[in-house]
Amino acid sequence: MFNYIKFAIFQILGFILSIPELVKLKYNETKYSSIEKFRFVKSHAKKSLDLVKIKIKIIGKEKIPKEEVLFVSNHASMLDSYILVSSIAKPVGVIIADVPTWRHIPIVSHWLNLMKCVFINRENNREGMKSIIQAAENIKMGQSMAVFPEGDLTWVKDPDALISDFKPGALKIAYKAKCPIVPIVIKNSRSTYEGYEPVGRIKSGNVEVEYLDPIYDHIDNPKIKTVELADRIKSKMIDAMKMN
Repeated sequence: MFNYIKFAIFQILGFILSIPELVKLKYNETKYSSIEKFRFVKSHAKKSLDLVKIKIKIIGKEKIPKEEVLFVSNHASMLDSYILVSSIAKPVGVIIADVPTWRHIPIVSHWLNLMKCVFINRENNREGMKSIIQAAENIKMGQSMAVFPEGDLTWVKDPDALISDFKPGALKIAYKAKCPIVPIVIKNSRSTYEGYEPVGRIKSGNVEVEYLDPIYDHIDNPKIKTVELADRIKSKMIDAMKMN
């Protein structure tokens, strides 16, 4: 539990101390690049993991295209967002479940908005589509996006799965943005966080983040169904997981 307490205190202090930087960026937004807006969150995520001795090995970073992309990642731990943000080389906004916990959390919610994160309503298809369109527009405007298409933690959906079934609608972001999809496989993160609630037990350990080859199938053939493409991506990710 000591790791969790350290981690939680660091979140509180880190975000409180970030207020001057947040104010500077928020009220002079056009003066700063997406890299500058992303810098604090990336650094904070990395320091948070370092504090609890979670080490990340990154493989395949050279495969990321220079253009903006949709990153697609598996989701086995409550810490995956920290792992994802700290290991992605370029500024990225994340698709987040539209729940009060995230939308209204003090200070953090303002950083999420600055990063152009998008909240998605999983219960209302019409509202969900608005979020997909917004994420696609972000990509068109020069902001890569990331999504956990399983829609929940892997082991919550299917305790026996390496990666559970995707919600294929998430891939519509890449169709509408006409951008590449870069699959990310996060290995061994399941053991870093014990629990399914904001309060849990954090364990030190080694995590591997592997970038797979970018996917252009939906650009070459826009008629390919999202369900089919989701299955292809999931299979590639599972193959990479098995090579661990």
